[in-house]
Parts: sequence; C-alpha cells; structure tokens
Amino acid sequence: MLHVFANASASGRLDYDAKSREFVFNYTEDNPISLTMPYSTKSYTSHYHIHPIFDMSMPEGYLFELLKNLLIKEYGEIDDFILFSHLSRSIEGYLTYDKEEESEVFSFTLDEVLQSKDENIFATLVNRFLNHSAIAGVQPKVLAQLEDKAALSSREYIIKSFSSEYPHLAENEYFCMKALTYAGITTPKFWLSESKKLFIMEKFTYQKEQGSFYGFEEFCVLFKYNKEQKYYGSYEKVAKSLAHISTQKQDDLRMFYKMMLMNYLLKNGDAHLKNFGVLYTADKKERFLAPAYDVVNTLVYLPHDKPALTLVGKKVWVDKKTLMDFGISSCMLSEKEALSLFEECVDATKKMMKEIECYSIENPDFQAFGEQFLKVVHFSLSDNIETSYKDACDGIL
Repeated sequence: MLHVFANASASGRLDYDAKSREFVFNYTEDNPISLTMPYSTKSYTSHYHIHPIFDMSMPEGYLFELLKNLLIKEYGEIDDFILFSHLSRSIEGYLTYDKEEESEVFSFTLDEVLQSKDENIFATLVNRFLNHSAIAGVQPKVLAQLEDKAALSSREYIIKSFSSEYPHLAENEYFCMKALTYAGITTPKFWLSESKKLFIMEKFTYQKEQGSFYGFEEFCVLFKYNKEQKYYGSYEKVAKSLAHISTQKQDDLRMFYKMMLMNYLLKNGDAHLKNFGVLYTADKKERFLAPAYDVVNTLVYLPHDKPALTLVGKKVWVDKKTLMDFGISSCMLSEKEALSLFEECVDATKKMMKEIECYSIENPDFQAFGEQFLKVVHFSLSDNIETSYKDACDGIL
C-alpha cells in the first residue's frame, strides 16, 4: 500500500492485487490527485496498468532497464507496483508519497555538471540518482538534484545523454529548443554542457514564489491513456482538450499552434501525448499549457520518420496551408494571425540555422551532422512549404 499526498496534504492510498493485477486507488480525503480523478467514495480501479497519473512518472527504455536489473536482484520478479513503490519514495512534486529520510544531500552543483571534463560524468550521475529518477522517456536521462550556487538554491534537473545510435543528440535538442525560444514559445531553462555530451533542463513544475509545486499532467493522463498509448490520437484532439481545460484558452491555443509549427518545421517525429502537458494551481483555478520540452529533429536519424500523432487524419509532413488551416479551425486564430505566427516560426528556424552554420565551423566534429540537420530543415522551408509529404525522404534525398 502507498499513501498518496497532493500539495503536501493526504489524499488517499494506492493498493495492488498481484493475483488479479488490479491497481486500486481510494480517496481518504477530498483532495483530488488528478484532473481526471475527482474525489469519489468509490474506488478507482485500473486493470493490468497502473493509473495514468502514476504511470506518467514511470521510466522507459534506458532507465527502466537499469532499475529492472537493480530490483530483480532484490525482489526476484518485479511489476509496475514494485517499481513505482521504489521510485515514489523520492518523488518531489505536487504529488508525493511515503518518504524515506536520507542523510546525504547535494553532491553536485549545476556548474560542476556543465563544466565537467569527466567522460564518465553521466554514469556517475546515474549511479547517484538512479533511485530518484521517476521520469519518463526512452532516451538515456536522469533526474538529479543539483545545487545552483548562483541562485542560492537547489533544483531538480533532467540530464540527458545519448547513445552512438543517435549522435549529437544533446546538441540537436539544444538548437531545437533555442529555435523555440526565438519563436516566443515558453520553455524551461536549458543548457548544453561544455563537453557537448549532455543536455540539461530545469524541471519546470516548481513555483519559487509560493515554495510549492504546480500540478502537472501530460495529455496521456488527460486522455486516460497509459504510456503504451502515447502515439494514439490527433493534434486536433489535443487542441480541443486544451481549449476545454485551460483557463487562458486563447493564449494557450496560440502557443500550442506555434509549438505545432515548430515540431513540423524542425521535423520532430516524437511530439506524442507525453510531450505536451498542462500545469495547474492547487485550487485548480489556474490551468494552462506547460512549457515546450523534448523537441528534437528526429528525421536526421530516421529518414522515414513521421509525425507522432495525426493531423487531418494522417501522419504526414503536411504543407503550410494545412498547418494554417489547423490554426484557424482548431486554435481559434484568424487567417491573418495564423499566417503571422507561421512567418514568425519560419524566421526563428532560419535564425537557428545560421547559428548551426557558425557552430559547425567552430566545432568540426559536428560539421557532418550539422549539414544533415540543416538539409532536413531546409526541406521544411522549401519543398514542404507547398507540398505535403507522406515520406520526407521523397523530398530530401
């Protein structure tokens, strides 16, 4: 059994019946844990999969394999409840669970990680923070508590590395995120390490002024899906749901439209339901689109990659007109606004491209990759502007 707390106050308990493979959550207090799970005297039962609000924090890929191997030694056989119970003790956020006191505090500062020349720094961080890394995603990453001496505080940071299968992924994400900032899209604070091997992003759910956390739910949770269903659905459905949930609907739909434009221009084929979310205050009176995160050019690695969700019923790299129509029909924009925002995103993308050209000259090891990256984005700004492509390779190669 796990006790669950929302905004530091008791909410209920989570139980698991291994025989029937049922996860059961019961409220003990009128203190909702999710926008999709209002207070009820009845049980919330989920068969075979842990509830989406808890599944949101479950690791995948790299971290999952490390944790699985660690826990199998202890338990012999593991399931989602054992894994979540193990991780939940160290979760810091709007939702918290039964805690275990730790004597060790911060062993790294943000500057140490950014400036480290140690080739094994990521492995060291994983070893130190593995049991604290309740964070989703397939890419090698770790959730680390680092001290920021400049801000005289400590924060949780998501630190990402990459495998040989996806070279220069840290630089890829860094430049994509810079392009988003140029387009006026809200992002968390982020950095590229001096070694160029780590992408570091500040966790964005903490409210410094209040000393508390926002509630955060990915659209997987809002649609009551588990992580295996993150590629289900459409961008129109996300926009419709955002319009229903948000208390600042017009601003959020405008921002979501720009996020969509940049994902298509940068050729990010992994903009799935776990990569969009909503933040909200404890009283639920303020609900708004979360900052953009996890944006990379995937086509540079996977030439036949496609968008993660459908737009106009298809997973296709659509043209400018289709994207503008989406802005008008799903995001409450006028044709003039949709065009203006499109041009703003194109300008932001071009600014990023110029930076990559300069960066490639200064970093010869990046040059070949940079050329491929720019080739993909140039396709977005040329052939793909007028014509939709089911397979981008038709236009690039």
